[in-house]
Amino acid sequence: MTVTSAQTLDWIGELPVSPVSVFGLYNLAEPRAKVQSRMGKHRLLLRAFCYCLLVLGSMALSARAQSSAPNEWTWVGGDNTLLPINGEPSDVGRPGVYGTLGVPAATNNPGARDSAATWTDQNGNFWLFGGFGYDSLNGVGDLNDLWEFNTSTKEWVWLGGNSTLPIPQFPNGAPGVYGTLGTASSGNIPGGRTNAVTWTDIDGNLWLFGGEGYATVNSLTGNIFFNDLWEFKPSTKQWTWMGGDNQTGITNSGQPGVYGTLAVSAASNVPGSRYSAISWTDGAGNLWLFGGEGFDGARYSGSLNDLWEFNTSTTEWTWTGGSSTILPGSGGRPGVYGVLGMPAKANVPGGRAGALSWIDGNGNFWMFGGQGYDSGINDPNNAGYLNDLWEFNPSTTEWTWMGGSSMLPCNDGCGQHGVYGTLGDAAAGNMPGGRANGAHWTDSNGNLWLFGGNGYASTGTTGLLNDLWRFKPSSNQWVWLGGNDTVDVCTTSSQCAWPGVYGTLGVSAAGNIPGSRQSAQSWTDHGGNFWLFGGDGSATGPLADLNDLWSYQPSQSPSSPTGAAPVFSPVGGTYTATQSVTITDATQGALIYYTTDGVTVPTIGSTQYTGPVMVSANETIQAIAVATNYLNSPVASAVYSIQLPAPDFSVAASPMSLTVTGGHSVTTSVSITPLNGFTSAISFGCSGLPAGASCSFAPPTVTPAGSDASTVMLTVTTSSTSTAVRGIFVPLLPGSAAALTFCYFGLKKRRRILILIALSAAGLSLLNGCSRDELASAPQPVTSTIIVTATSGVLQHSTTFTLTVN
Repeated sequence: MTVTSAQTLDWIGELPVSPVSVFGLYNLAEPRAKVQSRMGKHRLLLRAFCYCLLVLGSMALSARAQSSAPNEWTWVGGDNTLLPINGEPSDVGRPGVYGTLGVPAATNNPGARDSAATWTDQNGNFWLFGGFGYDSLNGVGDLNDLWEFNTSTKEWVWLGGNSTLPIPQFPNGAPGVYGTLGTASSGNIPGGRTNAVTWTDIDGNLWLFGGEGYATVNSLTGNIFFNDLWEFKPSTKQWTWMGGDNQTGITNSGQPGVYGTLAVSAASNVPGSRYSAISWTDGAGNLWLFGGEGFDGARYSGSLNDLWEFNTSTTEWTWTGGSSTILPGSGGRPGVYGVLGMPAKANVPGGRAGALSWIDGNGNFWMFGGQGYDSGINDPNNAGYLNDLWEFNPSTTEWTWMGGSSMLPCNDGCGQHGVYGTLGDAAAGNMPGGRANGAHWTDSNGNLWLFGGNGYASTGTTGLLNDLWRFKPSSNQWVWLGGNDTVDVCTTSSQCAWPGVYGTLGVSAAGNIPGSRQSAQSWTDHGGNFWLFGGDGSATGPLADLNDLWSYQPSQSPSSPTGAAPVFSPVGGTYTATQSVTITDATQGALIYYTTDGVTVPTIGSTQYTGPVMVSANETIQAIAVATNYLNSPVASAVYSIQLPAPDFSVAASPMSLTVTGGHSVTTSVSITPLNGFTSAISFGCSGLPAGASCSFAPPTVTPAGSDASTVMLTVTTSSTSTAVRGIFVPLLPGSAAALTFCYFGLKKRRRILILIALSAAGLSLLNGCSRDELASAPQPVTSTIIVTATSGVLQHSTTFTLTVN
């Protein structure tokens, strides 16, 4: 039952007067009259209390409603109305609210604009630069302001560029500050421009190329095409001019391309000035550029179909395909379509601008439509709104025509109508109509999405569109998911548009839909939600530049099972050695994508797992598994703490026992094994040598490389004095024997017996002395324990071996 505030207050007024306890205010034992009196005094208090309950309940319901639902749009910020000009009926877009430079705030909001440059950084935050629109004072022109949107706090912060244009009247624009080529500076900033090409590299740096702008160059002021290349590092918040021209030339002009040799990179190569080109970033972090409206190698302007690759490490461009010149007498180049669904080296899309581009789950590039040239079978100059779908494989560098028409239905700027089918049902015959400058996203399953643009719906009327489509590469089918399948009928504008259905700010609803528009800004956050900002179109009335911000949560089929979470081996933990981490998944045919910074949530745009990940420092690995007919797996993570011992080495001698003859040399080997990446020089010494011996090492020092052991030869050289000393014995002299004999016969009998005993002992001593002297004539072996010491800085290790000298 739903109770209104009025009903609640009526209920309070009709509270029964009885001895009951209401919120603990009344005592059951009190007399009825006393309770009645007290309740009368507290009725106002009870009314106020219920008012609070109603307000809190409404706030809770509102907070719950702000959570987005699948396949529903949510108006998140910005304005759904325009501003009248001095009270007159005509309207203009909203000015920007810049706040303080570098300070985020809930009230900050970029001014209404279209054709701005956009990026998504590694933290999932959105970046916005320039475009055509309104400054803080409602001046209109080519902007060069830089903004960041935090998807967690939902707040904008102005981070650079100008908040006001040089003059309030159109046309005008903010000039760039280039600084020194290749040198970052806080004062650098690209000039105001529209339809520039952007990339985010694998390090999270933002890149910008070309575009169309309004600036002062060579003392002339006017609208120009750029071919300058810029890098912006979010970590330092500084721009670096990386290439191209900083003085484009005269009014309404640009620089021609320097193509060099096909497929050969060179420092002098550079694409010509252009706008509305198409861009991708491959798995290696290289930047790719296709077509756009600009200048060829001969300085003719028109719709280009050249393909370029830029290596961020070498900072060199490579012309990899398409034509370096525009067809003489034409404004572009026709396409070579080949056979539908068959890749070929000769295939190439026709020249075009304003096409939509995506990267799928396999890292292949996709392109749809744009305003440009068909196959030229009926007329090589035939241009209009295209609806052809192409796939490019950066590994094979081959294009494949995947769908749509290769021919326009007329020879004068028309386009193919869309085939919508049934809302929500995919079918092989479905196909969006020809268009340019739509918004585009890739979801977490690698499906391609597009919204709006300028072109054709299901009928022959051209205008601004608000239809939403999804393309699934695995089935090669389109499905129409929302918006209108016709162009709004209008009589007051050359471009007709459907107004938006905004609903309630912050509340998703099935009926919400952004108004028809072109050249809007779009991003995808790390949660897989799509975001749309501004563009040239309709809010709830006339056409103008918009500043409304929308989000959309794409649903995944509930019939599809969820893939299994990846498994890490070894598991996360603390280790004392570098770990080779393998990632596996139980889902059949699953591809695994991972990140290692511990912050970035993995998506299909992350690094694809192809082999073990070496972890040699503290690191957090996060991974998801993606498989056909499965929802993306939950994110699995493993935290590794690597506590490696300090670099060291070990030493060992072989053999450990040697024998040598005195005066000769003997050799042993000393093995040095590095531990934990030890790479320092080691010197050697020895001690414990026998007398007169010496040692030497070859080489005298060694520096280990890698993990292999090094061998040093130790030579010990001995001398003859290293052997044992001979025994010494002095025999009894003949004179002494005669004296003893004389004494013997001159003494008495008893004393003669004593003397006889002494002479016998002396004789035995003589005999024994002769034996010892004979043995001592050979040298005696000497055995020593030799200590080998290896020293490197404060590290010292030793080993021993025994040496016997004969």
